[in-house]
Order: sequence, then C-alpha cells, then structure tokens
Amino acid sequence: MKPDYWKRLTATARRAPPEPAAEMPFGFDTRVLADLLLRPDSEEAVPWARLLPGALVCASLIMLLCLAMNFQSFKEGDPGPVAIVDSALRMSLYP
Repeated sequence: MKPDYWKRLTATARRAPPEPAAEMPFGFDTRVLADLLLRPDSEEAVPWARLLPGALVCASLIMLLCLAMNFQSFKEGDPGPVAIVDSALRMSLYP
C-alpha cells in the first residue's frame, strides 16, 4: 500500500506547538518616536520636493486647457451607421 504523505504531513502540522505572538522589542516604539521628534523639519527626503505643488498646479491647468480645447469632440455622440458607411465609401472612392 502506498503511504499517504498528505495525511502524515497534516498530522505532524497539527502536533506542532503554536507560534508565540509577535511583539515589538522593548523600547522600540519609544526610540522610533524620539528619533522622529529629534529629526529637523528642514530636512526633506527629496531636494526638489518644494517644486511638486507648483508642478501639480501646472499639470492641472494643462489638463483643463486640453479638455476645454477638445470639449466639442467629447460633447458629440458616436457617429451613426450611415455616417460610418458614408465615410468608408468616400475614402474608397476618393483616395
């Protein structure tokens, strides 16, 4: 008879002792908060971080300008089947 490895493995896993609950090392949270409070505010992670709000405003204005310029194409509905056939005929007859 062939041994059933799955049953043997699950039985062994059931007998294993439970893992202890994960805990932070003693004083870890105090050290993290102290380090955060001692770090100067003027230190920035990215040197060009002050330029990001201005770049966001510029990008938003460009996006709104593009939407305003193409508003008519967004407002129009899909062309009907007659318009599509007419366009295809014109392109095939008058290249």
